[in-house]
Amino acid sequence: MEENNILTNLPVDTLELIMKRLSLNDNLALRAICRSCRKTISNVIEKKHCRCHLPEIPQVFLLSRNSNFFFSLSKKSVHHHLRTPALWRYTYCIGSVEGWLILSDYSKKGFAKCSFLNPVTHVRIMIPSKLSLSTYSLVRGNRKPCVSKMVASSKPSCDGSSDCYLVGLLNDYCHIAIYKLFDKSWNIVESDKDSGSYFMDVEIINGTKLYAIGGSGDTSSRSILIYDLKDSTDGPPKAKVLAKIPTISPSESHIIRNHCLSFLGKDEALRELYFIFMFNDGAPAYETQNGISDRLKIISAFPEPPQVTDFEVFKLDTDKDPIEWQNVQLKDSMAFVSNYNSMVISRDEINYFNKDLIRENSIYFAIHLPCPTNPWSGLQLGMFDLTDRSIKYFPVETLTDGDVPYPLWFVPSLL
Repeated sequence: MEENNILTNLPVDTLELIMKRLSLNDNLALRAICRSCRKTISNVIEKKHCRCHLPEIPQVFLLSRNSNFFFSLSKKSVHHHLRTPALWRYTYCIGSVEGWLILSDYSKKGFAKCSFLNPVTHVRIMIPSKLSLSTYSLVRGNRKPCVSKMVASSKPSCDGSSDCYLVGLLNDYCHIAIYKLFDKSWNIVESDKDSGSYFMDVEIINGTKLYAIGGSGDTSSRSILIYDLKDSTDGPPKAKVLAKIPTISPSESHIIRNHCLSFLGKDEALRELYFIFMFNDGAPAYETQNGISDRLKIISAFPEPPQVTDFEVFKLDTDKDPIEWQNVQLKDSMAFVSNYNSMVISRDEINYFNKDLIRENSIYFAIHLPCPTNPWSGLQLGMFDLTDRSIKYFPVETLTDGDVPYPLWFVPSLL
């Protein structure tokens, strides 16, 4: 007891120095000594005296029906000892925010029950309101959740002391669901189906600004839309068109670009929005299925294992008039791209000892491209260097006791 009192009575700056030199597991062990230690250390983190809420570089969380584990960038290997409770049959992970995973449970037909889960501390916060899906015609595929992706404006708080918005992109790509934590119901934004328009991706910047990719037909018709989430209290918010989505011709690169995926990502610290193209050499005869709009083709499978070949990065420049996208290098930052979330982080924002573990001006990708002939080949983890255009793949061992997992990035958090 006397030793515990010494720890909790340490000056904040001394405790901060200790915590900065501890690993994630050691900080967890320190908090577990007693209730007083937990409260003291949590207060230090919450008041931002210590950057130990980012104790390690981003990790890849890998989830399947039978198990969940993570891939550590620092050790370039899969860790199977993550003790996060396994996701059950009808639960999917569809996003992450500040170290929390966003889960969606479809065990009750026609509804999605969402929740937040911290995979480090195992704390779970349930969303009171269910998202009704029975009125929407959804594209249903094997292992595909009814919500394609969900983003949050901030991590959740149990007491509702901070405004937290959830935004989900439904997998018919014609509806966006908006929810303010602890409100009674969800608001639904619908695309103009008569004109064949749809939504492709969503992201939240600065707490209340929702950015969405909307369009119809070919890529040249797609635009970035902005919604003010504060306007969703009395019904669906109205969209404002900011700029056209950038397009790239295959001739602009010496690398073969047979197929392209695109991702919205954000730099939370600088409140900047990025648009990232990822090219691969997948065969052009990949399988597709129609969305609600006949003009929208959704990739359901690749006949051969695709390989990543190239990346291009654009940043939304709001200082220009009109607003436009700038083709950029990441310089002293790194991008972390996955199907369910993407982020850009400055080297100075990451708190760890050996900064040679990751490389500036690089894109770290964790993607799952469905390939029935060789399912595990669709899971690809690697790094693309924007400076010399080189690609390095990280080895992922094949598991024989479970399905191929789908990946997303998260930054471990003690809160």
